[in-house]
Amino acid sequence: MITIALISSVGGAGRTSLATALAHHLSQLGRPVRLVQLDPKNNLPFQLGLNTAADRGVFQAAQQQLSMLDIQLPLNAPFQAVPFGSAVLSQLCGFEHQLVDNPQTLTTTLFRDAQAGLIQLLDLPAWPSALANAALSFTDLNLVLLTPDTHAVLGIDPLLPQLLRSRGASYFLMNRFDSTKVLHLDLWTLCKTKLGHRLLPFYLHEDQGLPESTAAGVSLGEYAPKSQLLEDHQKLANWIDAELS
Repeated sequence: MITIALISSVGGAGRTSLATALAHHLSQLGRPVRLVQLDPKNNLPFQLGLNTAADRGVFQAAQQQLSMLDIQLPLNAPFQAVPFGSAVLSQLCGFEHQLVDNPQTLTTTLFRDAQAGLIQLLDLPAWPSALANAALSFTDLNLVLLTPDTHAVLGIDPLLPQLLRSRGASYFLMNRFDSTKVLHLDLWTLCKTKLGHRLLPFYLHEDQGLPESTAAGVSLGEYAPKSQLLEDHQKLANWIDAELS
C-alpha cells in the first residue's frame, strides 16, 4: 500500500477538495484508491455529495479496533472513502495526547486491512497537529498545498523540519492561482526561490466552479466539464501516477 498525504500550514487551503478530485482521477487511471479524512472537521461526506454527517470513522476505528472497511462511506464511486467520524473536543484532545505518546496507534488503524497496490490518500488537518505529525511518520509522498497569500508562504519554514523527518518525499503545489494577479506571480517567484524543484512546475487555477459544484452536490467534471481546474487535477494525477510507477 502506498500512502500519500495532503497537508498545508493554513486552514481552508483546499485539501479536502483536492483529495476528492485526486481519488476520482487516480481511479480513472486504474489505481485502487482509498480516501481517508484525518481532519476532525469531518466534512468529507458533504464534499462527496452526501446529505448526512458520518458518526463513525477513523476516530472510532482507532478506539474500537474497527476495520477500515467497516467505516467507509456508502458511495457510488470507483474509490473507497473513509471519514474522520464524530468526536467532541475532549475526545479529540485525548486522541491527540494518545498519538503524541504512541504514534503507532494511527499506523495500526490505517494499515489494519492493507491491500496490495492500494493508494491511500490522507486528507490531513492543518499543521501543526498531532494527527498530521503521526501521519507524516509513515507516508510515502507528501503534497503540501499552498495558497498565494503571505500567511501560507510564511508557514513554509516552520513546516520544513517536520517534512524532513517524514519517510516520504515532499513536494509543494500552489492552489487557487491567478496568473493575472501581480501578488500571485510575486509569491510564486518567492516560493520557487525558496523551494527549488520541490515546487511543482504547474499550479491549480482559481475556479469558482469548484465551490459551486460542491454546493450542488456534484463533481466538478459533471458541473463544468470544460473547466481549466479539471485539467489541472488530471495533470496532477498523471504526475502522481508517474511518480509511483
